[in-house]
Amino acid sequence: MILRYLLDTNICIYLMKEQPASVIQRFAACRPGEIGISSITWAELCCGMDVHNSRLEMSTLLSLLIIKDFDVDAADIFGALSRQFPDRKSSFDRMIAAHAVSLGVTLVTNNTTDFDLYTGAGLVVENWVT
Repeated sequence: MILRYLLDTNICIYLMKEQPASVIQRFAACRPGEIGISSITWAELCCGMDVHNSRLEMSTLLSLLIIKDFDVDAADIFGALSRQFPDRKSSFDRMIAAHAVSLGVTLVTNNTTDFDLYTGAGLVVENWVT
């Protein structure tokens, strides 16, 4: 199966909490191997482990996804986005956006405004909440 979607952190949290229904339905409609997360997203999720999400919830989620390592191609695109948008502070969001662009996949997030800036650089964004 070909990876089609990279989930942002908020979508992963919705999946672990099993709500809203729209996210669960869209996730269930995909085939195994079509959905993944960036290692950057995993790092963000680990910040909330045992605070917002249990280890069991996170392990269960991880078993359903492909985790993609942030690699040299993603780093190159991150650098290009940083040069293209120097007035915007670098962030995990920019790294996740760069990773999605480098993989040629759609980023799924409920925080579309955080990523709108990068659509002109090739980022494709979907919101499964609305």
